Amino acid sequence: MNLHKEIQDIKLKRDQFLKSFSPGEVSTNDIEQASKDINLQSIRLHKFLTSNGEMGKVATAKFLDSINLNENTKLIELDNTHIEAIIDYVKR
Repeated sequence: MNLHKEIQDIKLKRDQFLKSFSPGEVSTNDIEQASKDINLQSIRLHKFLTSNGEMGKVATAKFLDSINLNENTKLIELDNTHIEAIIDYVKR
């Protein structure tokens, strides 16, 4: 497989992951798996939560700040406490 094809495949996987976000359907397992996937773990949490327009950017940034994270926090940086707080936030 050539490098260009691999890059395109990774980009497609990341785009599909971002588009698949739905506040009512996201689970702890979804976020845990993404944080372990080498192709997804560098996605910024703020982008993941707000990319489809269902979650407000300012409100999400304030929420992240309230749990000692910021707009640049990546999925790989999350621990179980953060993930549970995120799930509670998006399900409200």
